[in-house]
Amino acid sequence: MTTPTAIAVDGVLVVGGGYAGVHAARSVIRAGRRAFIIDPTGRHDFVTRLAAVAGGTAPESDASASLSDFSDDVIVGSMASIVDGAVTLNDGRTFTADAVVVTAGAVPLAPSIEGLDFALPLRTAADASRLRAKIDIASSVVIVGGGATGVQLAGAVAAKHRSVAVTLMDGAQTLLAGLGAATGGDAARILGDRGVDVRLGSDVDEIGEGSVNVAGDMFEGLPVWAAGYTARADDFGFPVERSGRIDVDQFLRVRGWSRTFAAGDVAAHRDAQGRELPMSAQIAVQAGEVAGRNALRLLRGDTLDRARLSHRGWVLDLGGFRGLA
Repeated sequence: MTTPTAIAVDGVLVVGGGYAGVHAARSVIRAGRRAFIIDPTGRHDFVTRLAAVAGGTAPESDASASLSDFSDDVIVGSMASIVDGAVTLNDGRTFTADAVVVTAGAVPLAPSIEGLDFALPLRTAADASRLRAKIDIASSVVIVGGGATGVQLAGAVAAKHRSVAVTLMDGAQTLLAGLGAATGGDAARILGDRGVDVRLGSDVDEIGEGSVNVAGDMFEGLPVWAAGYTARADDFGFPVERSGRIDVDQFLRVRGWSRTFAAGDVAAHRDAQGRELPMSAQIAVQAGEVAGRNALRLLRGDTLDRARLSHRGWVLDLGGFRGLA
């Protein structure tokens, strides 16, 4: 039986190497302190570039970079549990720190759809590489999810692989539902010009090894799941809002905790008017910088800074030198 190991770190402990985690760490490092990043792969995935990589309009080098490019202190492992100021990994190691920033805990949406496991996901650099290889030899692709990832992937595949039939489907009445009807309409027009078959307003009933069934109609092709993320922070005992995202205070500190901050998709971020901000890279970058800065201020005994986060608009690369903003 392995004896659990407790390790105290002199600096800020950052859980997760995504956009929020990297920017939290860089805020600390720029100020002259050490930031220890815990991540399962030891790599940072450029999530906003994964669709272009999978679709073939961007090189595979765009998909990820080693976390050692951002911090000298990288710990490979997955968080199993957490209490205020202490993170335990799946291998039994426990890391303690006077300031912790949690940025991991969002997972892909997984509704109860028969055969969902047949659909290939697109959430990591490894997923993008796997999809890229399969799309290269596919005759048709069926993408489920009309959000940013699905729209960008459909655009990239249609631009790069003119002989591949592309179907994009979503249960909503418009693409990019969170961005407004006009933007969704522009996306549908660009994709339609490239021959993408856009199917809206119907939920998926079943997914097969090479097909997707929607309302009794069978669409044949390589099935891809691009239907977004959800937060499951309650699995780790965090206080959460109804969305499942961590409830944080005005300083991005976990509400009711003293040494732990949260940033990125896993946390419920709000703008100056109190409106919940979307899960997106731009919000993760802003929040990560604030959380890292406040973690450092906590170590120094300084007054914490209030987070001032805002949604700054969207820019989506649809491949083939076309995009939306």
